[in-house]
Amino acid sequence: MAFLADIAFQYLEKTHTRRRMAHAYLITGPEGSGKRNLAARMIALVNGGEVSENVEALKDEAVRIIRPESKSRRITVAQIRELEHSFHMSRSGAKMKIGLVLDADRMAQEAENAFLKTLEEPPANCLLLLVTSAPELLLDTILSRCIQVPLQGEDGALLRSEEAKTVADWLHRYFRNGPCSLPRSLALARHFSGYLKEVKEAIEKGFKEQLKEETESYAKTTEGDWLARREKAMEALASSLYLQRRNALVEVLVSWYGDALRQQAGYGKLDFPDYADTTRRIAEEMPPEELSKRIAAAEELRELLNTNVQEILALEVSFLNAFG
Repeated sequence: MAFLADIAFQYLEKTHTRRRMAHAYLITGPEGSGKRNLAARMIALVNGGEVSENVEALKDEAVRIIRPESKSRRITVAQIRELEHSFHMSRSGAKMKIGLVLDADRMAQEAENAFLKTLEEPPANCLLLLVTSAPELLLDTILSRCIQVPLQGEDGALLRSEEAKTVADWLHRYFRNGPCSLPRSLALARHFSGYLKEVKEAIEKGFKEQLKEETESYAKTTEGDWLARREKAMEALASSLYLQRRNALVEVLVSWYGDALRQQAGYGKLDFPDYADTTRRIAEEMPPEELSKRIAAAEELRELLNTNVQEILALEVSFLNAFG
């Protein structure tokens, strides 16, 4: 179960008050979920001080921050060993020693193994905070030794993405250019399908380029099946990311008609305020029952896409019902 960052912090605060903090936490979640801010709040909770939006401002003799810095954008074993060495140095005052690992999924194999030893034999009075959007890329043995804190995205954050704005602009032009019709709804469905294909290809290309870079950097130095495991994990992550982005774009369709329904009810807060004139016109032209039917058709698309039905077929059927 994923939590909003504020709710997660409340639980952690209670754990700290009861002196039951674990020695390692893995903070996960999509972009915009507040992972780094939660880590900063945990550091302030444990050691006192102000919470800073600038992660680098948290660094002091008690707080070490590790992030990908090598030429291949990996966290190296040297960085992990330096962190471990700092844990064994004498402390200053009553502060707890804290290691904050940003983009933890970028640890190289040697770094992961070295970090695992630190997790298995944690120094006294030390806290490890790992932050990542891709926990799937970490060793299972690392996952099992951390308390996982999964965060959910900020409410409405996905609807503010550039991809969501692109689809909202299509809908604005669709309704501005005349009444709904079957041919136009099918054209809109194919346009939407083509955009999904572009999103998927861009995601896959990004992961392939990353894997190629890592293969070239580590093929001669990495032992065992690390690269094969890495490739499999990246394929799964790319698929998961695509489904997440696809769901967000389908949510645009639901929220678009939702804005029209809100305008009918006189509710001022809209998901797409920039298109308020267009959704207001829809609200004036469609009775509530018709709007509810179209929202149901858009919501049904989410369900269809979670089955084995062909994507383009699900889109065409749902767009006919929602926009025809």
